[in-house]
Amino acid sequence: MRRVLLAGLLLLALALGVGGGYYTGDRLDTPDPTASGTAGPLGTVSQSPSPTPTEPSLPVKTPVPSNLDPLQPGLDYTSRTFTVTPQDEPSVQLSIDAPQGWHLTRDPKRPQEVKYLDDRKERGVRVEAIEPVDTTPADEMAQLIVDLKKSQAPENDVQIVSHTTDVVDGEDGDARPVATLIYTYIPGKTLRYVIVRWIAIDGQLTNVEMSITGIPEDAAALDEVLQHATTSVHEVG
Repeated sequence: MRRVLLAGLLLLALALGVGGGYYTGDRLDTPDPTASGTAGPLGTVSQSPSPTPTEPSLPVKTPVPSNLDPLQPGLDYTSRTFTVTPQDEPSVQLSIDAPQGWHLTRDPKRPQEVKYLDDRKERGVRVEAIEPVDTTPADEMAQLIVDLKKSQAPENDVQIVSHTTDVVDGEDGDARPVATLIYTYIPGKTLRYVIVRWIAIDGQLTNVEMSITGIPEDAAALDEVLQHATTSVHEVG
């Protein structure tokens, strides 16, 4: 399989679901969760200026409760095939299993990624392909943890929920090293929940990154979406 690196869950919307909009223009407000310098969940994250003596830090936001009904596990899935074009590299055709009814959306400025969003554009999964392949999933995750604190204004209250490494068997039967970062933050008024996962599909180095985002009450369903996408993602042809 030709190596591809997938870069921003939400996460963020990072947001899968990390302030600008990882899903800028799609309502899915997640910042750019990429540790590779491209950008989440899920647009470009602008650097927040450091406070000065005449510009004190704003207090941490108090999130407004979401009016969304929680997304429930047990979703139906369908195979989606799409083409992405990493910068200065040939196009790559990938396939994943995504929830039925989630719609494909693209950003012309980011041909290396696609997003599948629900009807309200409040939940989604982002898949990005990037070259070169030169870091492990664990290294990508460690860098994003550092970058999140730098890219998000303190009042957005980035909170790391968990960061883990594991090995997951793909549908092809091959073991896939993965690293998974889950965090929350407040890009607007409501608290967002972002999962970012880096996957080594054919070796030890990251060639896929995806972010999945929603609200904290969606956590179980979003984890289900993550598992389906992780085991099914593959290069076509």
